[in-house]
Amino acid sequence: MTEPSPTPTLPPGFIALHGNRIEILLDTVAGWLAQHPLAPLESEVILVQSNGMAEWVKMAIARRAGVCAAAAVQLPARFQWQTYRQVLGRAQVPARSPLDKTALAWRLMRLLPELLAEPGFAPVAGYLAEDDPGRRFQLALRIADLYDQYQVHRPDWLDTWGEGREELLDAGRIATPLPEDQRWQARLWQRVLDELEPQQRALTRPQLHDRVLATLEATAEDTALRPAAALPRRVVLFGMTHVPLPTLQLLAALSRHAQVLLAIPNPCRFHWADILDGREWLRITRRRHPLREGRELQDVGLDAMHLHAHPLLAAWGRQARDFVRQLDAFDDAEQTRARFPLARIDLFDDDEDDAHDGAAPALLVQVQRHIRDLTPLAEHPHPPVPPADRSIVFHLAHSPVRELEILHDQLLALLARQDADKPLRPRDIVVMVPSIDDFAPSIRAVFGQYGRHDVRHIPFDIADLSARASSPLMSAVEWLLRIRHDRCRLSDLGALLDVPAIAARFGLAEDGLPRLTRWMSGAGIRWGLDAAHRAGLGLDACGEQNSALFGLRRMLMGYAAGRPEAGIEAPFAGIEPYDEVGGLDAELAGALARLVERLIRWQADSRRPATPAAWAGRLRALLADLVRAVDDADRQTLAALDDALERWIEACDEARFEAELPLDVAAEAWLSALETPALDKRFRAGGVTFCTLMPMRAIPFEVVCLLGMNDGDYPRRSPRSDFDLMALPGQQRPGDRARRDDDRQLMLEALLSARRVLYLSWCGFDVRDNSAQPPSVLVAQLRDYLAAGWSPEVVAERTRAHPLQPFSRRYFEPGTALITYAREWRAAHVDTTHVDSAAGEEAVVAQDEHAAAEAAGGAARSGHGEPAAPALPPFVPDPAVPLTITALAAFLRNPVKVFFRERLGVVYEDADETLPDEEAFGFDGLEEHGLVDELAGAVLAELAGPQPGELPAFALEAALEAHLLRLQRAGRLPIGGLGLRARAALGEAVLPLLRAWRLARASHPLDAERRSLRFEHAGALMEDWLDHRVRADAHELPLWLAHDPGRLLEDADKGTLRPWRLLQPWVRSLLAAAAGCPSGGLLVGRDATAHIVPTDPGVARALLGRLVETWIAGLGEPLPVAARSALALVGGGKPAEAYEGSEHRHGEVEEASLARCYPDYAALTEDGRFEHLARELYAPLLDWIDGHVEAVPHPAPAPLEPAR
Repeated sequence: MTEPSPTPTLPPGFIALHGNRIEILLDTVAGWLAQHPLAPLESEVILVQSNGMAEWVKMAIARRAGVCAAAAVQLPARFQWQTYRQVLGRAQVPARSPLDKTALAWRLMRLLPELLAEPGFAPVAGYLAEDDPGRRFQLALRIADLYDQYQVHRPDWLDTWGEGREELLDAGRIATPLPEDQRWQARLWQRVLDELEPQQRALTRPQLHDRVLATLEATAEDTALRPAAALPRRVVLFGMTHVPLPTLQLLAALSRHAQVLLAIPNPCRFHWADILDGREWLRITRRRHPLREGRELQDVGLDAMHLHAHPLLAAWGRQARDFVRQLDAFDDAEQTRARFPLARIDLFDDDEDDAHDGAAPALLVQVQRHIRDLTPLAEHPHPPVPPADRSIVFHLAHSPVRELEILHDQLLALLARQDADKPLRPRDIVVMVPSIDDFAPSIRAVFGQYGRHDVRHIPFDIADLSARASSPLMSAVEWLLRIRHDRCRLSDLGALLDVPAIAARFGLAEDGLPRLTRWMSGAGIRWGLDAAHRAGLGLDACGEQNSALFGLRRMLMGYAAGRPEAGIEAPFAGIEPYDEVGGLDAELAGALARLVERLIRWQADSRRPATPAAWAGRLRALLADLVRAVDDADRQTLAALDDALERWIEACDEARFEAELPLDVAAEAWLSALETPALDKRFRAGGVTFCTLMPMRAIPFEVVCLLGMNDGDYPRRSPRSDFDLMALPGQQRPGDRARRDDDRQLMLEALLSARRVLYLSWCGFDVRDNSAQPPSVLVAQLRDYLAAGWSPEVVAERTRAHPLQPFSRRYFEPGTALITYAREWRAAHVDTTHVDSAAGEEAVVAQDEHAAAEAAGGAARSGHGEPAAPALPPFVPDPAVPLTITALAAFLRNPVKVFFRERLGVVYEDADETLPDEEAFGFDGLEEHGLVDELAGAVLAELAGPQPGELPAFALEAALEAHLLRLQRAGRLPIGGLGLRARAALGEAVLPLLRAWRLARASHPLDAERRSLRFEHAGALMEDWLDHRVRADAHELPLWLAHDPGRLLEDADKGTLRPWRLLQPWVRSLLAAAAGCPSGGLLVGRDATAHIVPTDPGVARALLGRLVETWIAGLGEPLPVAARSALALVGGGKPAEAYEGSEHRHGEVEEASLARCYPDYAALTEDGRFEHLARELYAPLLDWIDGHVEAVPHPAPAPLEPAR
């Protein structure tokens, strides 16, 4: 029988590896682990500080060994507490500290109200005078976070306060009394300790830490003693530039029992810890690294330090300086070399690679080497920088979106570049920003605009997104949690239903959501759930109109009752039916009913305070009622929400907090529990990685891009609390963390981790006035260093300022230094008179695109010699599609718009996809015109029923009032008094039109048959019907009768008409006469009736023929003419003002198609055709009005008395 192989022995000890290139450190660590393996199934313990570093380490080990198995990658804090439990025993150390930050916050929530009246708590009492639970919770969180930092960085303070002494100890252990206004911190800590049981007081982190160190020391001295549980035989701490002192102490104590291996990124091969102020804190007897040229930097005055130190290390390296110098107290390099068979423990690279090829190193490489060698500016060598070198580049944009658009083009150029040594892949690129949550929507918009079939597609992944920003379901949950203060607008309900997990709960299919949203908008839903919800917002005067319940009742009534009959004056229960709901799709309304009912109940619950346990029950019930997971992401989100809820309840139980809380506090506590640090989040997914600038993630990438490097945005602001005692003068210590120092260290790490290109971008210009904006002070320091160490020209050559828009002409000018792959914009700048030049420029872009495609493994469609777009062929009318009266009138109103719509299929007016969230407060001109037209049409439809002889007795006012009430019940009029005024104004606007129509119809009681009209000219067929024909008696010729909801009169006193209002009647009159059926007409407007006499057939045929010819020409090109400006010209007015507008009126140029072709009056008249077209098309209209039209103003009506 084979004997089992003995467990490999590992000599204990403390090994610290230093290196300036982290991949060399990892290769050395991986090689050491492979040469000295652990026993089978025994886990390697690897400590890292971020998920990105954890993933990179595991992938690198797997590439070297074939697999990365049995590797326990942990956060240092979690490992530290786990080691406490292993040393002292799980029975003595719980899974979580009794003074864990979350539990401590809830303990403080309970204690603070009890202490406000006690001496010394006046500052806290003043802040909490309003007894606001939300304010108290925020303060409790801040205090708990501060005490947590004290436990790590100032345990001696807490020990002193626990003994009853209200003192502070500085780095030299000299005690000073606490400031009078800060004594409450010591007294509050004493009260926290008094609440703990004796055995719990021994479990505070400082006390526990001392016990563990003592136990490890004792077991190392006495072999008869053993830790309570087996300790790991090897611990690797990798890639960290800051480790708290307690963690270092624990690792040093463990090194007597286990092998502790530290791989530390160190930017400099020489001793550099003395190049900053505060050196007196760091004077210790042992120094790991040699002095540069034997010079003791701590003896050099700070005013002369620039002569002996590297400026970027001095500006950015405080955090790494403190840690490396602190590590020297635990690291004995000579002992390490003697005990362990390591070839080197200082793993700094050298310059041997350059000696072989003789090429000058890139600028980025030179900067990194000067940092490594601690080269001061005065000793900078000046090797030439290759002219084509762009290893450090700066890009200035106008906005974050433009930064990303520019980055996309620059990355395409880099990916297209052929590199003989190593082709660049998207996974070799990292893009870091100050806040990824803010950039994420723009990243998806810019990098997601090209599909995988497009050669410009760059795969990408966004890491570090918060749970709130990464999941639509989380966004919905956040909205539900603030429903108490939210208006619950229509767009909010639409967004809620757009979440797949919520739609699935109510059985809503994706194709049914647009219809339901359209119904919700049409039924009048605008904001608020019901009247009670609005009352809770202090808006009870608004009632229920336009709320979700209001619209839902209209929808259900419409499904049950259908369209209301004309004779019914008041519908059931005063609910105006919304008759669009019907058929099998009516189940959509049922789903909405269930959702609204549940939201109303939740809104009522959200206003009642409850205990944490009660809130947990309510929140779980809410998720169960509203959410059904449809994919793994939803299931993970729900599981995370439930785990966070459980952790919150456990923390409250530990703190014995049972008071009632409002929803605001409960929601913040619940959601904040989601953001706990973890190493299980994905970081690199194979494409370009976008992430947040985070400490201790100096992973090497070929291309490192830093975006959003704006002044004020980076270094990020993170002001300390006013009561943070570590910020007091004289109380700083080595190793203290500060956000601004973290960000400076991050800048240093980014500079050192770039292998091929360091790309920096910021908003260098104001988007409003194009004024210059400074970059981050760190970018400015880098640029100053490059200018001083090399030359200002080197910086200028690597700085590129970009235009405001991606379609700027500057991108397409010959010889430009700017590049873009957005070929869609090129057509806007191609000059058809210089086809050869345009084709040449196109070839350059096409070559770049072809190279980019090859780099991505695809094939690009080359555009070499691609001709300019051919001219639009002449328009040929289709006899199968006859021209109508309405179409020709629309052309005459705006020939350019019709050209774009009919010939090019371009509609500039984007459909308004935003849902209306506000109820009506009044109407603009277009809305008022539409309502008048709707009211007139509805009442005129009723007028068509009675016989002409009965019309004088028809109750016109009552019919109009009934339709106005219907509008109000439908929620289309404003609420309250504004609604009454709007109703009266609409009645006054439409009543004269209705009375004039009734009078005209009564005087022309006989109906005449409609006539078919047909006219052919120049290959075009014009065909339409002449309908609505009436006559006074059997002997008179029939005339047509029509209405216009607008005003016909330009000047009521003079009786002059608005010519553009008569374009369609003019075309109708011309076609009737040209087709052999000359006919007069009556056009009833809201302020006058136009009496029109027939047109001479010969004149009509000649004039209509010219109009048809112009229509054919106008569909072949955009004609330089605009109706109102042309009418102003031929009528002796001000055509330029009509086109461009003035202070008191809008101009025609505001219409998008006209603005696209003719941005001002000068452009409209530039080729000289405007006046000719104006007189050819619109002068005959004015002549026809003068000779064939008579306006009869309506008498002023008595105001319509609204019903209340």
